[in-house]
Amino acid sequence: MENNSTKNNAEQEIDLWEILRKFGCWIAKVFSAIILFLFRKSIWLACFVFAGVAIGFFLYASHEPYYSSHMLVRANVADNFFYVNLINEELSLENIRNPLEWVRKLTIPASIAKQIYSIRACYGVDINKDGLPDIIDEDHKYISSRDSSKVAQILHGSFYINVWAYSHEVLPHIRQNLLNFINNNEYVQHHNVRRIEEINEQISYLQQQITRFDSLQRYEYFQKNDAKKAVGGGQLLVLNEVPQPLYHDDLINLNNEVISRYSTLQLYPDPVTIVQEFAETFRQKNNVLFYVKPLAIYSFLIGLVFVILWDYRKQLWKVYREK
Repeated sequence: MENNSTKNNAEQEIDLWEILRKFGCWIAKVFSAIILFLFRKSIWLACFVFAGVAIGFFLYASHEPYYSSHMLVRANVADNFFYVNLINEELSLENIRNPLEWVRKLTIPASIAKQIYSIRACYGVDINKDGLPDIIDEDHKYISSRDSSKVAQILHGSFYINVWAYSHEVLPHIRQNLLNFINNNEYVQHHNVRRIEEINEQISYLQQQITRFDSLQRYEYFQKNDAKKAVGGGQLLVLNEVPQPLYHDDLINLNNEVISRYSTLQLYPDPVTIVQEFAETFRQKNNVLFYVKPLAIYSFLIGLVFVILWDYRKQLWKVYREK
């Protein structure tokens, strides 16, 4: 019985190896057939790719180059989702019909508005989980992802403002205008006033607590001790005396809280604060690869479909007629 069982296991192992060998041979044949087909049709495919590259160069030569830069902004009032939606709904290229709308909304000269290609707000993505933005979600892939882990990497305390322009001279002229556009929003102004009021109320309350702790400390150190001496009549019978409480740490913590809130008022008095300015060097957005790369890929795929259909046109026509 044991010999039969061993024999059956050996046959099963041989069958498995045979199946794997045949599958590997089939994969190799398919791969070889694809390579051979591409080699036979390489001239046609090269023509399609060349046509795509030529169209890409033509589009590059016929379009005026525009450049991109961004600045990082801290959201002091409300969540950054509000600011991103506000900027994209009011200033993005998709919602701007002509440059005159930028003139009205940003209060900039028409000559500057005509140099702007697009304005868009984006989220920062914290990949390293250190609380700092590592990449910019320019295409909103992270915020619109169905993967909750990607959405969780979006930072809520800051956002980016991206500007695409035809001239390098645009950014210095619109930097402050962009901030004024945000700060002058009625909702933002209302909540920023309330935020400052709340911070001042917190400071007032903390200062009251400091005064109370200071009075309590003086009482514990001086008046209470004097009262004990007066009641004891100079006797030294002190049994189970309670340790005298210390308030130094409490006072230090309260003072630190006050200093922190004063710093917030001084550093972040406005609804938003610029953390990182526009870069001095622009990055050209519509360079040669911007047009050539996608067109070359699409042309290759179109050419591949064309030569396949052309090679099997008779079989496809026969199947079509039979149906």
